[in-house]
Amino acid sequence: MDFKRFKEIIIKNRTYTANVKESIKIFNDKVRWDGNIPKIMKEIGEKLGVLIFQVPLADKDFGAVFLDTGYSKYLLLNSSQPRNKMYFSFCHDIYHILNGVPEYLNEKREVHFNQDYASNDNECKANLFAANLLMPEVEFRKMYDLYKDDNKEIEKIVAKLMNYFSSPFVAVLIRLYELEILEKVEEVKGLLKYEDKQIKELFDSLWLDKDILEPTFKDEMPFLLEMLKIEGTDLVEKRLMSEYNFNRIIGEIEKIYSVIRKKD
Repeated sequence: MDFKRFKEIIIKNRTYTANVKESIKIFNDKVRWDGNIPKIMKEIGEKLGVLIFQVPLADKDFGAVFLDTGYSKYLLLNSSQPRNKMYFSFCHDIYHILNGVPEYLNEKREVHFNQDYASNDNECKANLFAANLLMPEVEFRKMYDLYKDDNKEIEKIVAKLMNYFSSPFVAVLIRLYELEILEKVEEVKGLLKYEDKQIKELFDSLWLDKDILEPTFKDEMPFLLEMLKIEGTDLVEKRLMSEYNFNRIIGEIEKIYSVIRKKD
């Protein structure tokens, strides 16, 4: 990430704190859970009336896409992303689900930190919301204090925080500064250039499990298609949908799926 953009994000995030805390309150009121978010993504979806499913897309930089048909709501997560980035994508889109999905939404993002990030208030708030869900302030401060006692190098502390909170590298760095745990941003200028290979090497040096850095490649579309076919058949039998429309809709879904799915 560009250093100038990194600083702009931190400054903006501090101005959005009150707004995002209100969205967090709405989320907690609806879901009534403050535990490990990645472990209960489907349950969160049920509370919000959204079906969450994973598909390994050909484009690994694609984050997630939310679809509201007017009858049902779906959130497709790209399982070709590393787990930590997929979790962040999930939390980011929960903000949009709670606050209304903007028409301009472009889901192809570098973990939702693309070039438009610093100039788009809605996207900034969605990212801050995601950081708050994955890295709650009180617990984040507590874990930072724990890790800093054993590690003097900031990159090692960041890696351990990544591992604990299942969060992306840059998201952890931003969290450290937006909460003013760290103050001198110049100290991490070099870390913003870290590539995936260097992060994996850092995890290895600390004996950390690299699972969150790898994709699941989970494909839940066959289960979704089966569910849609059962529901569609029921509608046809009740004469609430024509057989022609049912077959056309399933055919279109299967066609799109074959195009966007990662090839084996």
